[in-house]
Order: sequence, then C-alpha cells, then structure tokens
Amino acid sequence: MFRKKTIITNPAVVSRIPQKTRGIGISLPFNNPNGIFFTTYLNRNQVFSNLKNLLMTSKGERYFQPDFGTDIRKILFENISDEEDFKEKLRGEILAAISYWMPYLFVDTLTVNVNMDEDGRVDDPSHAVGIFLRVSITGTGIYLPVRIFISETATIRIIEEAQNYNG
Repeated sequence: MFRKKTIITNPAVVSRIPQKTRGIGISLPFNNPNGIFFTTYLNRNQVFSNLKNLLMTSKGERYFQPDFGTDIRKILFENISDEEDFKEKLRGEILAAISYWMPYLFVDTLTVNVNMDEDGRVDDPSHAVGIFLRVSITGTGIYLPVRIFISETATIRIIEEAQNYNG
C-alpha cells in the first residue's frame, strides 16, 4: 500500500513544521547500517561534519575539485628542521582551507602541540600531533571547539570537544 505524498508550498505552514522534521544536510561518516545517510538537523552538527570533511580530505583527492581539502598529511612527512616552522605550516594550512572553503567560520583559537603529554590525546599515546581548534559560525554566536589528533602514520581523528560551549 502506498501513501500519497503531500507537498507543502505555503510558507506560513512550512514555518510551523517542527525544525527536527527538516534535515539540513548529511553527516560523516557515511556508515548508517540502514543504508541511508545520517541526517543533521542542527547548524553546529552540519558545520562540524563539513569541517571534518574539509580537514580529512587531501588536496587532489576530490574529483573535479583538486584544491578542496588540506595538505596536512603532506606536511607531516616533510623534513622537519624546526618545530615552530612545522607548527606554523600546519596552522597556515588549516587557516587557508577554512577561510577559502568555509568563509562563514571565524577561527577563534588554533593551537598545535607536538609530542606533548598535556595535549589532550584522549588516552591514546600514539598520537604525534594534537591540534585544538575553536571556530564560531559568523552571525550566530555558536562556537564549535574541535580536537584534531594525528598519529605517527598520518591517521587523522577529529572530535567535537564540548557539546554546549559558548565562549
């Protein structure tokens, strides 16, 4: 038995539909066991998913958009002569990618820690680089604190630091 699909075109009616019934995007990773993408309903969740996608994609990896992403993995395997120079390259790469591909974000804080015990490794000592990034969505007052962990083998893991942080 099929249900008839109702299309609502009246803006007054659309505005009364609860926000949770209208998804705004899809989230990463794409591993829903039902075979359907997970839907995001909040701006902060979609921004986090978009930011994660941007930072975890290597330049040249995306078809027809070879400049999308970052060269984080490439920077990790360059010869490091100066730790501060290495940190600055990572900061610059992240800032350039966010400012170009996600101009609606303002980077409030970006710190890079290399081989330190106090860098918030989430109980995993195999991470060589810990990055803390706090962005705000322009015009909303929504802050998104994010931790980025990069292992010695260039595995990147990105987690949202706090659910309801307003700095």
